[in-house]
Amino acid sequence: MNYESFYKWQVLEKFSKLCEPHEWNYMEDAFNGDVEAALSLCVALGNDLRGVVAVAMWRAKVKREAFREYFSSAWVHDHRYVIDAAQTRRTLGYMFRYAAFPIPVELPDVVTLWRGTCKLTIAEAREGYSWTTDRDTACWFAMRFADINGSPLVLSADVAKSDIALFTNAREESEALLIRPPATVKIDGDVTDWQRRYAAYEAQKNTRQSALRVVL
Repeated sequence: MNYESFYKWQVLEKFSKLCEPHEWNYMEDAFNGDVEAALSLCVALGNDLRGVVAVAMWRAKVKREAFREYFSSAWVHDHRYVIDAAQTRRTLGYMFRYAAFPIPVELPDVVTLWRGTCKLTIAEAREGYSWTTDRDTACWFAMRFADINGSPLVLSADVAKSDIALFTNAREESEALLIRPPATVKIDGDVTDWQRRYAAYEAQKNTRQSALRVVL
């Protein structure tokens, strides 16, 4: 029995005691590489276990396709729990490297990204994982809690396409994930501009939601 097999046996034994029955239903099949079970497992798990299981699946070297499905779903659902479970930026980088997410071919070799935050310094904001190819999205993130937290900020950076570990539009946010922070960033715009773009983004989002309700 190799290390990965032994680790998988150990971790399944542990999770069998921690999981609710509706969670355990998918656990073994997911760890055995079933893609559909991996996605169902991510949906079934509570936030407290979702990130822990992502790390365990990586350490057990679960079949890449199943791990990729689980990992991307866990990240989109709430990446904070994945970050907490990984503990270090290096471990998170290894997990994304193993997942080997395909990056859209239409992205140029050098991509302009934006990141919107509030209550953070430039240095702190630069260290964040989640960026976007859409400037209005970054403005929305900068301004949505600015009244409460203060200090809105929108940064831009030009990065190599090869530095993007994951690109997803699952939440219509054109998210690009960076494990390595950009070497150079700059403040893009000012609060008046960000507020205007925030309002435009919010209006578009409300229009989309209203259209969806009509369809449903």
